[in-house]
Amino acid sequence: MNIVTEDLLKNVLNIYDTNEEYFKISMNGKPSIETIIEDKNDIPPGSNFRDKNYKLISINGQDIGIIDYIMNYPDEDAVYIGLLIIHGDFHRQGYGRAFIEEFTAGMREKGYHRLRLGVLKQNKNGLEFWTRMGFKVVKEINSTIHPERNWEIKVMEKTI
Repeated sequence: MNIVTEDLLKNVLNIYDTNEEYFKISMNGKPSIETIIEDKNDIPPGSNFRDKNYKLISINGQDIGIIDYIMNYPDEDAVYIGLLIIHGDFHRQGYGRAFIEEFTAGMREKGYHRLRLGVLKQNKNGLEFWTRMGFKVVKEINSTIHPERNWEIKVMEKTI
């Protein structure tokens, strides 16, 4: 995984652009460089920016996805996945699953016991993916990040 620096923003936008359905649901439009910068800088209330990670996922030198996660959130034994986006050309080929399995093992080795995330209620593909990955819905909330977007979120969790 590579930290997303300014020179990599176009690579990220390329990945975002192949996920048109997700961005229709999440922001009712097309992503931009500003969307990426916003994603890189958003943290939930009560979290700490030094625990934030926004990284490119690469396989054999090719950028295939983005992961945004916050360690020690919402508790010290948890990691919160804010975003996982796989390039459209790599959907339904096992890359997301393989990455999450590796990510889970890495977080377990670091002493974390839970992974948590939020899925937009209308994001059927996301709900299916995370359910297949062993996550369970623990509650439903309205997001406090970008309240103007009226996001209804299914909070999902998995013990690792």
